[in-house]
Amino acid sequence: MQAAAKFTVFDDGNCPFCQWAQAWVERRDREHRLEFRDFNRPEVAAETPFAPAELGRRMYVRAPDGGWHIGFFGWIAVLSALPRWRVLASGMRLAPLRWLGPLVYQFVADRRYQFPRLLLRWMGAPPPCDATCVLPRGN
Repeated sequence: MQAAAKFTVFDDGNCPFCQWAQAWVERRDREHRLEFRDFNRPEVAAETPFAPAELGRRMYVRAPDGGWHIGFFGWIAVLSALPRWRVLASGMRLAPLRWLGPLVYQFVADRRYQFPRLLLRWMGAPPPCDATCVLPRGN
């Protein structure tokens, strides 16, 4: 049986919220269809056609066919790769979510380092990291 092609997720490896999201996804990726790459590493950023400033604004997902899914639509691609979450991904493609989703995504992405602690805790994320702590990456 042939292995499924992988989606490559380019995310911010310095961001505690992004680390939490990656760990959440990796626990559900039983078919190992997703590979996470930290765009803060120059050799990883060079794998994309995007400028470093662009990479810092959104999550970028390269599909197995080479196409790119950005931000909210990147999350749809990620969830589509997880068998038990495909229905949610399909729902996210429908109006009004396909219009509102990018706005909510960008609001959170722009504030990911200052995200309210209470909301992060409610979502199961770790507390914000300071210079003395190291969060597990799962890689």
